[in-house]
Parts: sequence; structure tokens; C-alpha cells
Amino acid sequence: MQRLIKNFNEVVEEVRIQLEAEFGITQEHIDAMRARVDTNGHKFPKGSYMVAFNTLFLDYEVQRAAIAKHILNIMKNYDPRLCTPASACHVDGEDFTTLYDGQQRSIATALLGFTEVPATVVETDDPAFPSYAFEMLNETGIARLTPGDMHRNALTRFRLGSQEARNIKARTLQDQFDQVGIDLQDKKARNSPNLRGNNDYFFSHFKYAYKGIEIDLTGKVLHDIIDAITSVFPLQEEVDQGCFIGLYELARLDTRQDLTGDWMKQILKAAKTQFNSSAIVHAKAKMQWAHVNPGATWSAPSAMSNFLREVYMLENNALDIPYHGEGAKMQVATNPVSGLMLKVAA
Repeated sequence: MQRLIKNFNEVVEEVRIQLEAEFGITQEHIDAMRARVDTNGHKFPKGSYMVAFNTLFLDYEVQRAAIAKHILNIMKNYDPRLCTPASACHVDGEDFTTLYDGQQRSIATALLGFTEVPATVVETDDPAFPSYAFEMLNETGIARLTPGDMHRNALTRFRLGSQEARNIKARTLQDQFDQVGIDLQDKKARNSPNLRGNNDYFFSHFKYAYKGIEIDLTGKVLHDIIDAITSVFPLQEEVDQGCFIGLYELARLDTRQDLTGDWMKQILKAAKTQFNSSAIVHAKAKMQWAHVNPGATWSAPSAMSNFLREVYMLENNALDIPYHGEGAKMQVATNPVSGLMLKVAA
């Protein structure tokens, strides 16, 4: 797998284009911000050294995406004294230096026309150090790492030889998505032309994905869930979270392993006879939940699994599908909400 590194100046230019497209910030606006910086009399802090931007790279197996709005806020109130040294790493044998902390303020500095930024550079022979350092610096801070950040870091650590259980789990999880042809990425990354994956499908709920691998460390259950959704509902780019957690919960309840073969696809095919998209299945389940549980907080695993089960049972009883008990029923057949628009079996 090719390492995803990007030239720092290329990322700066991408952010410049995004600022103009999304916020109307032209070069004239940026020049005005820089003029204010030049006249405030402040200088960058001492105690580090200035690193030229044209020597830097950003490692997007470690870093989060540049956040244009955050960068713009830094630019608007830019004060060199607050540009604390960024953290960078040079690994022996590599011909580039990567930033692992301070990306946003460094890009703001570059956009304002500066050619270098204060930084401290760690020299090491450990290629996993940037990933480790990024995690340690961000995991307990104000801007905590997201599940997606943690997942990418675990994949990097695995690639670099770490056999910790969480890294092996992350690799097995990712393999299932790769095999089915689904990009596991949040919606912000999906909407970015620079970070968008190449597959036709994507799934954005990392916590649900990890539930899927934790129920079965071989990855089979997770693979079956995502394969069933894309096979039965092939025209939807986003793999629906509701259908995912519903199938997951049914698999979790199947403690005797009575459900075998393509049971997940059978359940979804029954739902498709009623609703033509997985997103509609999800939306209708929420309608029915609110109808039979007025004022109750949405409980996705219980609601979606029971809804899928009861929709299946309208026309087919071939599968003995587990459920949470009589009190948890969604009452699809006996008390449907107005507008549920289910076809009633003869």
C-alpha cells in the first residue's frame, strides 16, 4: 500500500482554493491580513528554529485533514507570538521531514506569505514515531482524536510492524471493507476531493464498524453485514448505519448460531419489497419507533433489529429470527404509524 504523504505547499494551495470557494477569501483578503501582521510589531517565539515550508511534507496516514474554517480563524487573528513551534520528524533514510503536530497554524502561516515556520524536529530511526507522537499529543487534549484518527493510526502502526491487539483488529476490520469495496471514512473526508476514497461506497460510522469486528475477530460477521447491504441496495453510495446496526444486533442476539447462509440478505430483500432504499428503511424505522414509544430516546440496535425482523415476518417466516422480547416489539403488523406505507400480505 502506497504511503499517503503530501507536499506541504500543495496542501497550502488546496486550502487557499477552498477558502475562496467556500468563504470568498481572495488573495486581496489574505494580503490585508498579512499587512496587519507586519505592522503589529510582534515576532515569532525563540527556542526553536525556522523550518522552510518547501522541505516539509504532511503524512495523512497520521494527520487529520486540514480544516479550512479553523485555518481562516487563525489567519484573521494571526499573532506570531502565538505560533508556537510545530512538531516535525525526520526518519533516518527518508529524504523528507513530516509535520505531526501544528498543521493548521503552519498552513495559516504559509497562506499569509511566510516561507518558514518555527518548529522542533525529532531525528529518529523509528518510522512509527510520528504516528505514536501524534496519538500521544492529541488523545487527551481538547481536540481529542476521532475514531477515524485512531483507526488510521492503528493501521499505520500495523504496517510498521506493531502486533498489538488493537492494531491487528484494525487491519482485519479494514480488510473486510477493502474486500467489499467500501471506503471507511467520515463524511468530511468523503466530501474532500483530496481525501475521498476511490470506491463507489463509503461507510462513516467507525464505532459501528468496530462493533462489527468485536463480535467476531475473524471479520466474517462484519464482512457479511456490509456485503449484504451493498448487494441488496446497490445504488446507494453511503452504506446505511441503521441497516448496519440492525443486522449487527440480530447477529449478536443469535447466540445459538441458528442463522446461517445468506440470512442477512434474505432479511434485507424482504425490507426492499417494502422500501426501495436502505435510507428509507432507516427513516421508517424511526417513524415507527416514535409512534410506539412516544417520548422515548431512539435506541438504534433494538429498534432497527426488531423493525427488520417484523418487516421480514410480514411475508416470510422461513427464518427464526431472535428478538428482544414482547415488550420491545415495533408493532409493525398490529399498530403501524400512518404513512409507513407497508404492503400488507394477503
